[in-house]
Amino acid sequence: MIIDTKFKSGRYMVPVKLCFEDDYIYISFGYNKALIAEIKVMQGARWLGFEEPPRKVWRIPASPRNLFQIRYLRGLNPYKIYDKDIIKHDYNRPLYSHQKALADFFLTRKRGIGAAEMGTGKSLAAIEVMERSGFHNWWYIGPKSAIKAVEYELMKWDSKICPIMYSYNKLVNIMKSDSIDLPQGVWLDESSRVKSPTSQRSQAALLLADKMRETFKDDCYVILTSGTPAPKSPLDWYHQAEIVCPGFLKEGTYSKFRSSLAIIAQQESPFGQAYPKIVSWLDDSNKCAICGRFKDEHISITDHSFTPSINECERLYKRLSGLVLVQFKKDCLELPEKIYRRIELKPSKKTLDMAKAIVANANTVIKGLILLRELSDGFQYIESESGTKVCPICLGTGEIDNPLIGMDIPEDSMPKDSNLLPQDSKIICDGCGGTGKIKTYARTTQQIETPKDQALRDLLDEYSEVGRVVIYGGFTGSIDRCVQICQDEKWEFIRADGRGWHSSIEGDPIVNFQDKLSEHPRVAFIGQPGAAGMGLTLTASPVVIYYSNDFNGESRQQSEDRIHRPGADTNRGCTIIDLLHLETDYLILENLKKKKKLQALTMGDVTKALEGNCERHT
Repeated sequence: MIIDTKFKSGRYMVPVKLCFEDDYIYISFGYNKALIAEIKVMQGARWLGFEEPPRKVWRIPASPRNLFQIRYLRGLNPYKIYDKDIIKHDYNRPLYSHQKALADFFLTRKRGIGAAEMGTGKSLAAIEVMERSGFHNWWYIGPKSAIKAVEYELMKWDSKICPIMYSYNKLVNIMKSDSIDLPQGVWLDESSRVKSPTSQRSQAALLLADKMRETFKDDCYVILTSGTPAPKSPLDWYHQAEIVCPGFLKEGTYSKFRSSLAIIAQQESPFGQAYPKIVSWLDDSNKCAICGRFKDEHISITDHSFTPSINECERLYKRLSGLVLVQFKKDCLELPEKIYRRIELKPSKKTLDMAKAIVANANTVIKGLILLRELSDGFQYIESESGTKVCPICLGTGEIDNPLIGMDIPEDSMPKDSNLLPQDSKIICDGCGGTGKIKTYARTTQQIETPKDQALRDLLDEYSEVGRVVIYGGFTGSIDRCVQICQDEKWEFIRADGRGWHSSIEGDPIVNFQDKLSEHPRVAFIGQPGAAGMGLTLTASPVVIYYSNDFNGESRQQSEDRIHRPGADTNRGCTIIDLLHLETDYLILENLKKKKKLQALTMGDVTKALEGNCERHT
């Protein structure tokens, strides 16, 4: 099929010929630099002028996102659904005004992202959307830690819709099936879990949304909610936007989107391969558009003069307008301001000497960082022999089948001392050396002195009258150390990490922590941010103590807000305390602050971004 049409190029409409052939669209037009730029950023765009036989046309896949962009270039405005005024509804449940705004947003758009900070009540808004959608076949997709919380919300609000509940890992298996009873509405909760285009769960979520649009057209709902939609970088928005509306962002691929938000340079890996590396984010107009240096840091010996850049990260917030509704707690709820406190601890000479030895002997930078983080927390993991077990390769026989049997290999081509001869049906197992057993190793923890211990004891004493604290640590060894300190100081504890949940008190751990202050006057919640930093309400504590951090920006932001949500005591406030010992603690904290600043920019919270810039100049 051939269509003669026109594409927008600046103020002009340029004649274009479209040829639909198989699963591709062939585009031909007279030379136009601006229009070429529009076509080049499309998904799978390829110029056929250099192929055999040469054809002076562009070829793009006939994908939903490319069709969306073609409609835009033809002047048909596929964005109109996202330009509509929000329709307001009346609600019987006691919703806050911001919850009504979120529900109205989803009911009007049908497909959108609710970037509402933790504790703003996204679940109740989503329940209203499901009930008012007009159909019952809904799916809820979320992390395992959030499913229980949503089930509680459905029961609490007597929801008339009971969606089928799946974890993201379960969704991957479901989408591999040939026959799926598609939902007409899907709620992807904590949608930052599907931010990476290459992950299986992200691809499964996009496939589900595409099938729903293909089957139900505009009569389906795809709603995403997250308090931390871009916890690592502004690039985290891309795939979430693709799931909701392919083509809303004009860049056809993740890499093209990256190139529009950052300065990219080709770096050579240790193996001699070149790869693109982000030199600097375009997150400040005071940065040079060529090298990424700030104006006051620009060195005169560079091969170029300072060229002002555009703050593309801040501009991204405007580009997402209509697709995303951003809600900050400071605008929605009367909560105490977070107070950040840093306790800086001086390392001993012995610790510094150990740190120098670790740096000198570390095989890789990553290994050195891990060992230094362990040292800062007062321990080192040690692998030691713990016994033997049956070799899984030979199953204890000491021999395996000769892989050369049946192959025509001259004997004189084998090394003289080789035991691998074609005529032998069995050879010595190379897994165990013929013994039938292999060594097993156990990881033990060697304790080392750290001033963090005394700092934590002092904080437990400081909050003993309150009787509730939340403590996070980056390692299992850190968690065990904090548990022991709490026990020494006569505090009950709830431990939540990769090993599961364990409490020194019988009964529901969260109920004990939140409600039973008289029965249990001193309880510490101790967990790893990644395992226990999402979907929980811990407002009985006015403080979160970070014994240590990891580099995961989402886990940090989510874990901070376990105490900063409705129910927090406005008189006691919400204090976030970091224990800082070795330089790695400072390095990680600065890294987390940069990630938080970038997310603030893309969500339109310029105040937080400016605070980050002010800190740079102080």
